[in-house]
Formats: sequence, structure tokens, C-alpha cells
Amino acid sequence: MNRVKPLLRPRMIALHALVIVLVVVMANLSAWQFGRLGDRRAFNEQVRSRASLPPAPIADLVGLSPEEVEWRPVVVGGTFRPKDEVIVLNRSQNLTAGVDALTPLDFTIDGRQYVVLVDRGFVPLSGEIPPPPDGGVEFLARARKSQQRRLGGLSDPSQGVLREVQRVDVERLADQMRATDDQTLVPFYVDFLQLTSAGDGVIDGIATVANPELTEGSHLSYAIQWIIFSACAIVAWFILVRRATRSRPSA
Repeated sequence: MNRVKPLLRPRMIALHALVIVLVVVMANLSAWQFGRLGDRRAFNEQVRSRASLPPAPIADLVGLSPEEVEWRPVVVGGTFRPKDEVIVLNRSQNLTAGVDALTPLDFTIDGRQYVVLVDRGFVPLSGEIPPPPDGGVEFLARARKSQQRRLGGLSDPSQGVLREVQRVDVERLADQMRATDDQTLVPFYVDFLQLTSAGDGVIDGIATVANPELTEGSHLSYAIQWIIFSACAIVAWFILVRRATRSRPSA
């Protein structure tokens, strides 16, 4: 009992409580990082598996949800409508700031009119956005779902016609991108990759949208770091407890 009494002093009780809180918090932070690592691995696997599929005609994908088609290669054919082009702000590629050109492309399937938004690529702030090819074109693209606003990200106005946007939100742009009331807007957009109808496959003056980064990031190292910190807190608590139980009050 004499060895236990020092551990029940107010200062030691506060120490016990602090260590418990620290260990619980750090264990949860570690679990969170492991969860993010799992999400990242699942994302990487999805991108790799879908990107490896053979290119599908856009006619085969228009009836599917954006979640079902994202990252799939798709062959798109139609006519660009440059007068309704929108600029996507705050883009960056190869450590260079710039913008993306988002242009509607009109096409028909079995006599029905459609429009799909095409991210034609990246242009540095110091450059000028080149016009899209005239007439009918066919190109290889990558299907993408609408981008969501991240925490702390800038917002676009909720109403009115937009000429500059912070992200590609297909639903927000739907009204201004339909050329007629009878035209159907495809619920996903596409990243332009390569022309297949003519030339060398590229559009001069504009860089293809960068491929997604398929890395695991620092999640694993952070998860292990929180485990080490938690272990250090427990070891420090054990040392302090041993000192407290071995100490003797002075005469």
C-alpha cells in the first residue's frame, strides 16, 4: 500500500490522465493515417484497373454514372463550341501556375443531341489559350467525375453564367453549356489526351492534363510515427511511476 500511495497524489493522477489522453489521441491519429493509406491504395488500384481498359466509345458510357466511368479511356467525336468555353483557374503543372481550358463538344447518338465538357489541357499564365480544332474531331480522352470543393477552397457563384471557375462542376455549368433545350449534357467531363482524327495527336500551345499521381504519400510513415510517439509516452509514464514509487520522503 505504501508503494501505491505516491501514485494517488494529485500530481500523479494528473500525469496518469494526461498519458491516457495522449495515448488515445495518438492511437486514433495512427488509425486515421492507416485509413487514409487504405483509401489511397484503393484509389490507386481503381485508377490503374480502369485506365488499363480498352478505350470505349462515348456512346457506350453516356448512360452510366460518373462514379462508374471515372478514369476510363474513352473515344470522343464531335464538334467543339469555343464561344462557350470556360477557364478553370488556379491550375498547376510541373511547378508552373496556369489555367485549364474547358470547352463543350457537341455530338449526336442515334439522332439525339449531346454535349460533353472537355478539359482541353493546361496553359501557363504567361501563355495564350489556343482555339480548339475546327470542324469535326475525334480524340482519346479520360472520363472524370465532377470536382468537389475541398475544405478551405474557393467557391463559384451559385447562379449566373460563369466564364471562370474554380473547379469543373458539371451540374453547376449544365444550363449554360446546353446549346438547345433538347440537348443532353453528359454527367461527367473528359480530359483530352490525344487526337486520333488528324495530325500528330496534340494541340499546339496547350499541355495535356497531367496524369493522376499514384503514390501512397506519407500516410504509412505518419501512422508509424504516431505509434512511436504513443510508445514513448507510455515509456516516459513508466519511468516516472517507478521514480515515484521508489522515492522516500525526507526526514
